[in-house]
Order: sequence, then structure tokens, then C-alpha cells
Amino acid sequence: MRHFLSSMRQVSAFLFDILSSSGLIELNMSPALESLANIRGQFGLTQHDLAEKLGISRQHLSKLENSHKPLSPKLARRVSEVCRHLGLSNGGPLSAIRAIPVRSWAQAGIGGDFDELPLDWQKQVATDCPDERAFAVEIQGDSMEPKFFPGDIAVLMPSHQPRNGNLVVARLESEGTVFKVFTAREHLPTRICSFTSYNPVFQPIEVSEASVIWNFPVYQIIRQVWR
Repeated sequence: MRHFLSSMRQVSAFLFDILSSSGLIELNMSPALESLANIRGQFGLTQHDLAEKLGISRQHLSKLENSHKPLSPKLARRVSEVCRHLGLSNGGPLSAIRAIPVRSWAQAGIGGDFDELPLDWQKQVATDCPDERAFAVEIQGDSMEPKFFPGDIAVLMPSHQPRNGNLVVARLESEGTVFKVFTAREHLPTRICSFTSYNPVFQPIEVSEASVIWNFPVYQIIRQVWR
């Protein structure tokens, strides 16, 4: 039991490394270089053994353990499968990782609500977002620099209502699709929604709630650090 709990702790740490290596919001950490090796040790695997189970070369695995190269969504899912096969239950910390579609910024500007968004996409990303309808968009523009940059990928939660201070991607009648910090205040007979940038060059956008077509909170920001 002690050995099993130790393995579970190592796997939990590895899940954190998978997500941080993908560039989760506010995380600028590299993958923890010891986690893959620690997990291999817990399960008694050599680099060759684990690489074979993952369907990659030993050299590739070595690079993943010793560099900043992030795991791809496909490889993250494979790691999850291998860990479960080696004794991690279906309720384990890696079981929630799944692939979701990445829609372009242009696609995000189509449709009046989630159900009208285009169904086609070109890319996927790995996430543990609990929203079953979650999807991602690739950020464009520099209004949120220096915290977020063009090419960052925002994972959205269409089933959740944003709260004050949340990062959101919203579609507005007058401005189109925006990536901002959201706040709202009562201003009878309506409600005023403010969308603020981190870049001071951009002025806040204030609109009535009626002119917000949709407004989805951001679950995480994924940044590709290996280019």
C-alpha cells in the first residue's frame, strides 16, 4: 500500500508536469525533469521499456526528460493509458486528460451561441477541463500582452458563466470576438459588461449585457514553448 501511494503521488506530480509543459495559465515552468524518471523507477521501467510502451524512441524519451519540449496531446493521452495499464485506476489523476478541438479566431466569430459554432477544426490540444463542451481558440492580437501573446491557445468553458475578474473570450455585437478580463456591474435598467486589456494601449470596452452575443470563461491558457 505504501508503495502504491508513493506511485500515486509520483503520477499526480507527473500530471502537473504534463499540463505545465503545455503552458498552463501563469505557469512558465519547464516540465519537471525528474518526474518521468521517477515514474519509471516506481514502475521498474528502463528508458527503453517506457519508450517502447509509448511508441517512441529511447532518444525521444530522453529528450522529453531533459529538455523543455512539451508533450503533444497524442503523447499525453498515451502516457495516461500506459499509467492506467501499469496499475493506475480509471479514477486516477491522469484519467481526466482528453483532446478537444482548437477553432480558429475567425471560426470563433461565427454563430450566435455555442451550438452555432463551426464543427470543423484542424488541431486538438490536451486538457483536463471538466466542461464537456469545452473547446479552444488560438488567440490573435496583442491586447493582452505582456501576459498573453498571439498564438496562445485559450481553453473555453461554454457551460459556465464568467465571474468578475475572469479571463474570457467573448463575441460582442460591435467589437467582434475579444480576449479580455471580464467584469460586470448593475446599471439599471440594464447590466454593464466591461472587457479590459492588459496592454495599456487598449481602452476598456463597455457594453450592455444585451449586446454580448456569447461570453465564455477561460479555463486555461496553453503556450507552445517549443518552436
